[in-house]
This record gives sequence, structure tokens and C-alpha cells, in this order.
Amino acid sequence: MKHIHNANLKHDQAVELLRYIFKEIPRLSNKQLDTIGLDKAIYDAIKHGMIEFIDEIIQLYPEVTRRKDKKGRTLFSNAIVLQQEKIFNHVYNLGSKQCIALLRHDIFRNNFLHLAAKLSHPSRLDHISGATLQMQRELQWFEVIHYLLKFLLPICVTKYLKW
Repeated sequence: MKHIHNANLKHDQAVELLRYIFKEIPRLSNKQLDTIGLDKAIYDAIKHGMIEFIDEIIQLYPEVTRRKDKKGRTLFSNAIVLQQEKIFNHVYNLGSKQCIALLRHDIFRNNFLHLAAKLSHPSRLDHISGATLQMQRELQWFEVIHYLLKFLLPICVTKYLKW
């Protein structure tokens, strides 16, 4: 019982430390953010499905949703590449900025649909037995992103590309 209490205490302290750090981020320049490795920290949090970390940083530093890493990918692009649906679902909370996020592309000119079509890293598929089930998982992920874009892109186009 004491072990659980200590673990919870450490978790709460870590969250408080993160909040303190995230409150300071808006005061830093892009160069300083690069130096401290913000993009790597966000990528690692996405990779490991650390939804609480992502929730906190979006809440305290909303501009992070527009920040691009060295590959020109946003938090949402990386969530697609790493197939982290719960993190990607934050795109629904962007309101009017949602369309801008959906229309972005990386330095390789890949949009969200291109990224969703890429095969996952083998370590991501290791826990799924059989090639058929692995391919089914990949296809399901692509269809989730395709459905979202099929639904939202026409709205974005009519909203932002009026002639």
C-alpha cells in the first residue's frame, strides 16, 4: 500500500514539475526551444502514448499545435505516423484552427493522408501476430484518417478557399 502511495506521490510531483516547465515555454525563443529539445520530448511523449503530457502542454502552451519539427511535422502529423489515436484526437479541439492543421504538410510534401498510408515501424506491429492482422491494423488506421479528412476537408476548403 505504501508503495502505491509513493508511486502516486512521485507521479503528482512529476506532473507539477511539467506544469511549471510548460508555463515557462512561451517565454523562450524558438532557438531556446530547439536547444532544450522540446520537439524530441513531444515526439517521445507521442511515441509512448503519454496523453497526460500532451494534454498539459497543449493546455499551457497551445501554440505547440502549430510548431513544426525538423521534418516539418506537427504534433498531429507525428501522432498519425506513430498511430496514436488518442493524441491525434486533440485535432477536434482546435476549433477554427482545425482546418489549418489539416491542410499542413511536411518538408517532403506529405499531408496527413500520406503519413497515414506509411507502414508502421516494425516494433509497433510486433505485438500483432500474423501479416494479415498487421495489414488489417494498418488499413484500419488509414481508414480512420481518411474518414476524418473526407468529412472535414470539404468544410475547410469552402471556409478558407472562397473565391
